[in-house]
Amino acid sequence: METHDQHFRLILNRPDAGVAQADFKLQTTHAITVEAWVNIRTARAEAMQTIVAQWQPLAGFDTFDACDAGRTSGLDTTGFFGAVFDGRYVYFVPQHDTQTRHGKVLRYDTHGEFKDPASWQTYDAGNTDGLNTKGYYGAVFDGRYVFFVPRRDADDFHSRVLRCDTRGRFTDKSSWSAYDLGVSRSHQSAAFDGRYIYFAPGHASIPKDSVKEPPKCASPAVTGMNPDSFLIGNSIVVRHDTRGEFKDPKSWVMHDAADTDGLDASDYDGALFDGRYIYFAPLSTGIVLCYDTRGEFTDKRSWSACNIKPLGMKLCVGAVFDGRHVYFVPYGETATVIRYDTAAAFNNPKSWSSYEFSKTAGMTTRGFDGGMFDGRYVYFVPYFDGKGFFHGVMLRYDTQSEFANPRSWAAHDAGLVDGLKTVGFNAGAFDGRHLYCAPWNDGSAYPRAIIGNGRVLRYDTLGSNGSFSLRFCDYGHNGGLCAALPGARFLVNTDQGARSVAANRPPEPGRHYLAGTYDGRFIRLFLEGALVNEQSAAGRMVGSQAPLSIGRVDGCIEQIRISDCARSADWIAGQSGCF
Repeated sequence: METHDQHFRLILNRPDAGVAQADFKLQTTHAITVEAWVNIRTARAEAMQTIVAQWQPLAGFDTFDACDAGRTSGLDTTGFFGAVFDGRYVYFVPQHDTQTRHGKVLRYDTHGEFKDPASWQTYDAGNTDGLNTKGYYGAVFDGRYVFFVPRRDADDFHSRVLRCDTRGRFTDKSSWSAYDLGVSRSHQSAAFDGRYIYFAPGHASIPKDSVKEPPKCASPAVTGMNPDSFLIGNSIVVRHDTRGEFKDPKSWVMHDAADTDGLDASDYDGALFDGRYIYFAPLSTGIVLCYDTRGEFTDKRSWSACNIKPLGMKLCVGAVFDGRHVYFVPYGETATVIRYDTAAAFNNPKSWSSYEFSKTAGMTTRGFDGGMFDGRYVYFVPYFDGKGFFHGVMLRYDTQSEFANPRSWAAHDAGLVDGLKTVGFNAGAFDGRHLYCAPWNDGSAYPRAIIGNGRVLRYDTLGSNGSFSLRFCDYGHNGGLCAALPGARFLVNTDQGARSVAANRPPEPGRHYLAGTYDGRFIRLFLEGALVNEQSAAGRMVGSQAPLSIGRVDGCIEQIRISDCARSADWIAGQSGCF
């Protein structure tokens, strides 16, 4: 039986015309139910479509904190390439510690205190299924498994994919498996379309004595590279069918994208999915590669390429999607952000624009590595300026303002936070409230050697400026270098941090009834009256003064209802047909 029945109800029956705001006076701190009846025209995955929310990102840009997780579980837990969020835990992708390439996966429990060592765990997966599983770059969460993208071990590039079953115990050997594709090529992050994982082709090395003349190197020399080999760009995209068996060769397909549209389609560093197309971010060539997921993977007609070097692109690591535009993250000395409008033709020059940001907020801001999006702002993760300086200056763009207006841009130097040197990151993850920058290399031995660090930088995008958010679809590619596809998601903001639950499957167009509940013990998500996911969650909900926002779906929001109690599963099941 329900103990309360105070609720806020709004009947809309209108197509979305942008974000609307309503007078919302219902306040609850212990329990809540948020319901919505919607009719969606197009359910575009990766576009954050909020149905109803009291959730407003902070306009200020100084809410940073930091934690040194470099000695978790008594191990050297330093040097990570990206991070991915599974709905509760953030997994940091192992690359190179203070000594060499490693396979120690660092995991943070977002339901724990950030600086409490008990919130952190590590597992050394460096020898899984008898394989040398060290040196990864980016990860993908498919709703159950976290896949780690293979890059290089201590000797050379490799293709040994590592996988963690999140339904098992993190530190249990049986939760981990590995599969070797058997090629000496790197892949640098990946994209996910809800079924297939697309591994972005990075580099390959060939022995110097195997060719008569040196090939044209695709990218700058890599520290630690075998001096008896040449570094060349890799053009082979690997696709894995997550509905197939992990170790079944039939679940893996390769496509050589070389010479797509007559361009040098190789050497990529990051990929993303916009609901139909996969875009690969060019590290050094300036050639963006695009795959139409409605076409056959191995059919050249499904692929296209576009040269964005004339717009000022030199080096790029990662890309970020805000629901309409793709932002290619400038790396090294590059001080220009290139943006593509996905509503326009890929090969039309008018679809592309650029902005030179080098003196934002009076700072010299350049050299980023991946980026994140919180629903309003795009953040560029600080790394290295290309001239020897590893920095902590985070760059931010307000997507509700004009792209080329300097006032739309902000920068904050977070290079010293909580007494820690917080510089040199590689992408990160977003839990709905906090951004987590993955610690990589602070430059302490540059250029002589790679010395990883474990100082995680965190930014609070929300504070007390929100209480809940019910989304028909949420943003899933974490940090511009890792991927997930949460689909529908329900979030609450508590005094202990954000709590969320997601469907972990692509949304479908049509009429839907969604409901999210939170009772201080569990957070749950229902679709069409049926429970699709739940997890334990605690914390007192933040009482926010933020306005109630309605909208941001491609279709019609017919009705919403917000109650100050957690409705039962039986009660919700009885509401699914009440259109």
